[in-house]
Amino acid sequence: MTELEALIQQKYTAALASKDIYFFKGETTQTTARDIKASLLGTRQSSEQVSKEKDNENPFLSPSPSLIVQERKEHRILLNKFCVVPQHILLVTKEFRRQNEPLFPGDMYEAWVAMTSASKHTPSVAFYNCGDHSGASQPHKHVQIIPLRHSGTQPPIKTAFDEIEAPKAGQLYTMNKLPYVHVILPIDCAFISSSTDPQEIEEYLGQMFFGLLDGMFQQMRHHAHTTQLSYNFIMTEEFMMLVPRSKACIGLNYRDKELVFPINALGYAGLLLCKTTEEKEALEAHPDLLEWLVEGGVPWSHEHD
Repeated sequence: MTELEALIQQKYTAALASKDIYFFKGETTQTTARDIKASLLGTRQSSEQVSKEKDNENPFLSPSPSLIVQERKEHRILLNKFCVVPQHILLVTKEFRRQNEPLFPGDMYEAWVAMTSASKHTPSVAFYNCGDHSGASQPHKHVQIIPLRHSGTQPPIKTAFDEIEAPKAGQLYTMNKLPYVHVILPIDCAFISSSTDPQEIEEYLGQMFFGLLDGMFQQMRHHAHTTQLSYNFIMTEEFMMLVPRSKACIGLNYRDKELVFPINALGYAGLLLCKTTEEKEALEAHPDLLEWLVEGGVPWSHEHD
């Protein structure tokens, strides 16, 4: 067990007992879309409690000591106060930085260290919701990290990544299964593991992220006409991925009722949150959830095929 993993477990257990955090346990089921087994995370989350908390002042500037896992140089690691996955952590900037900023090399390094140290035997995913249409819940810059304890390929979008033939680290790819604009880039884990220089790792991760961001901008020039840019960033130990966003919420008509789903980066990683049984049934009944996600992203423009 890593030092960070031990700290997370200790703080999480204590905060749960003292009711400083809320864990909304629910059933997790799977549904298949284009051979990708998306996970539907059921929850009995209290919308009134969450709404009340979000109306308060910035919770990241002076967080409760019970939520602080670790202090870093320019960041701190916090427990997520409202979690549907146990030991969900946040990497937040100590000073206020806006959530519509890109991730800088220092952010990338700290996110990588936290993600790879949070759980020794369980892989984790880091994600960042950037911009007004990204599904971000707070305007203060923060990266979220959750352990992936569900069965099957995790996160589910990795199924599409694994179909890339002989992927090369640092090269940009798109995946044929996905009907919305995106870019994905394999990470050179061997290089990171062999390096003993944090500055070298920071520079590498920063270069990879901005190369990925540039690739997304190129796709947007071909496939979208917008001046407001929002996007979701997803990172595992194998790859980084960006998905430009056009809407923070996606509607779905089910049994003559219009349901509205707030979607953040986890949705485009294949992990969809359902707050009611009706929402879960609606997603399970949809014939192609990847096509449904196009509404919140950017569709490929056939004019440039």
